[in-house]
Amino acid sequence: MQLEPVFEILLKISRNPFLLKLANCFAVNKCRIQREHLINTVTTQILQQYGSGGILGELSVFEAKNLQLMHDNMLLHRLKSRLQDKDGERRVRYESSIRNLEKRIESLKQLEGPESLGFLVKLYLEDIAPDFNPVFLLIFRTVAQRLFNNFIKSIRAVESQPGTIEQIRTLIGREPVFFIANHISNADHLPILFALNRFRLISPVVIGGSNLYHGLSARLLPKLNVCQLKRDDMIEKKIKWLGNPVYIETFKQHNQYAWLHNEPYLFYPEGGRSRSGKILKPKLGIIKNIFDFVRKNQRAVHFVPVSLSYTCVPEDLEIEESRKGTDISHGDLIQQLARLNREYGSFKKTATYVNLGSPITVAPDQIPDLEDFSCALLLRVRDGIRSTPTYELAQMILHHCDSGPTQNIFSSKILLDNHPAFGAQQLTDGLDILVRKKFILPLAEKPVYQVINPDLLHQYASRRECDF
Repeated sequence: MQLEPVFEILLKISRNPFLLKLANCFAVNKCRIQREHLINTVTTQILQQYGSGGILGELSVFEAKNLQLMHDNMLLHRLKSRLQDKDGERRVRYESSIRNLEKRIESLKQLEGPESLGFLVKLYLEDIAPDFNPVFLLIFRTVAQRLFNNFIKSIRAVESQPGTIEQIRTLIGREPVFFIANHISNADHLPILFALNRFRLISPVVIGGSNLYHGLSARLLPKLNVCQLKRDDMIEKKIKWLGNPVYIETFKQHNQYAWLHNEPYLFYPEGGRSRSGKILKPKLGIIKNIFDFVRKNQRAVHFVPVSLSYTCVPEDLEIEESRKGTDISHGDLIQQLARLNREYGSFKKTATYVNLGSPITVAPDQIPDLEDFSCALLLRVRDGIRSTPTYELAQMILHHCDSGPTQNIFSSKILLDNHPAFGAQQLTDGLDILVRKKFILPLAEKPVYQVINPDLLHQYASRRECDF
């Protein structure tokens, strides 16, 4: 099925003014922040700081301007080199992109000081700021339940203890709330947002890496309240976007504007998907910005641990390839979800657990140590991870193979004898998945199996461990 024409129609429907008015009156998720107002306000705030002893002085702006010009000229060269291979509608799009880029380069060259700063801030905010559409969110959820039905059916939304959801409900939309999750898959946003929807909680702004912005996904994600963070190279193999002082300050102030207006956020402190399977040591940047917000505005904030676990990790094979050096940060997320859904349909039981923990409050008069708090937060996330049959089975197989006389050979009977609490049906279902995924191979003398992909078993077995 061609997904792009379907979503093009849905995008058009979602712009209907009458439907937008209805959604903003009656839906749980409303358009709470006007994008144009956010862009103008944040640009004005940053311009007011120019030359006032803050981070954005003349040198920083000069550096950012030159970086942007270098980036744009490299991109222009790349587009022109590809133009000769294009024809028809694709050639028209390339020619339009080249004209727009040439115009942008010439405009930026003419600007200095605060004018170039304002130009860059607005340019970056156009990329960063979501263009949330509550009608499209409602339509997308309905359509996703049909297009990705196997994956959606696998989602199990649970609270860590009775009353947790009510605690979150009393805070969300009234005070800054941050959902903090372990990061396993590019698809992590989907089960978390569906879980929050089942509890009738406001859908948060999601901080998503620019690696998700490919093809159709680049058009859909902003409408679903995803805020883009560019972590990749700005100047290839030399300078990353987060090395651009204007870009990083713009991203920071965009977020603080949203937090000041009580927008809930979802992000992954690990910064990227774990390649080893273990939860990675947290990166401190965004949590540091939240602490700065607490100090500056004298407002309490609340962190909600979100613990994800998959019976089948969506892109486990790609993650293992990435650990060996292959670049997997490409491809369209929507198309990946369609492929994932087909895979889930071939398995009997593939529960995906989203466990919401009790909120942890940070008040202005009790701001903890940044690193200690960030690590403790991810330990709370770890403690809430539910063990799936594949997680447990991978641990059982590896333990037996490491300690047994015959390396990489085991029988289902030995596993069940050594772990009677695991259950015969659970063992059968788990073995079926691992065989289908080609982690293990059934031998002629059933029920005996051979491990043929120990690295993938290690990935699954490590999902409830921390790498710090």
